[in-house]
Amino acid sequence: MTTQQTNTAGIGLVLWVALAGVLYAATHIANSWLFSHLEVTEHISFVYLPSFLRLLNVLLLGLLWGSLGTAFGGALLFFWMSDSLWLNICNTVISAGSAALAVVLMRFMQKRDLALTQLSDLLKLALFYALLNALTHHLLWSALDTSQLVDPHQLAYMVIGDLNGALIGALALRWVAHHTRIVDTVRQRTHEASDKQD
Repeated sequence: MTTQQTNTAGIGLVLWVALAGVLYAATHIANSWLFSHLEVTEHISFVYLPSFLRLLNVLLLGLLWGSLGTAFGGALLFFWMSDSLWLNICNTVISAGSAALAVVLMRFMQKRDLALTQLSDLLKLALFYALLNALTHHLLWSALDTSQLVDPHQLAYMVIGDLNGALIGALALRWVAHHTRIVDTVRQRTHEASDKQD
C-alpha cells in the first residue's frame, strides 16, 4: 500500500469522525429544544436521542473511531454547556467511553458480534448501555460535583431517558439496515479505511 493510499484512508476516517461529532452535537442541541419539557437537568432528559448516536458511532465506525466521533461532538458542546471545563471533559470521556465499553461487554457476554438487524441485540445493548452510562455519570458527579445531584430519583430518570433515546434510534437503525444498504456501506468504508491505516 502506498503512502498516498494510507493518507487518503486516514483523511476519510477523520471526515467520518468529524461528521459523527457534528451530528452528535447537533442532535444534542435539537434534543434540548424538542424535549425541553421532559428535562430534569441540563444532563438528564426523559428522552435523550444522542444516547443512540453514541452507540451508533461505535457500531459503525468501530470502538476507537466511534468513540472519537462522540468525543469530538462532546467537545463541540463545551460552548453550549454551563459546567466547568474539567467536568465537561470528564462527562465527554464517560459518554464516549461507556458506549464502547457497553459494546465490548455485550460481545464478551454473548460470545459473538452484535447484529444490527437483530432487534433483540439492539434492545439488550440499549438497556445495558443506559444502565452503564447513568451509573458512571452519577459516580463522577458524586465525586466531582454534587451540585449535579438534584433529585433522589435522577439516576432512574437518566436510565429511562438514555433507554428511550437508544430504543427510538435502535428501531430506526433496524429499519434502515433492513431496507437500505446505508449501514453496510458506512461500515465497509470505515473498515476499509481503518485496515489501510493498520
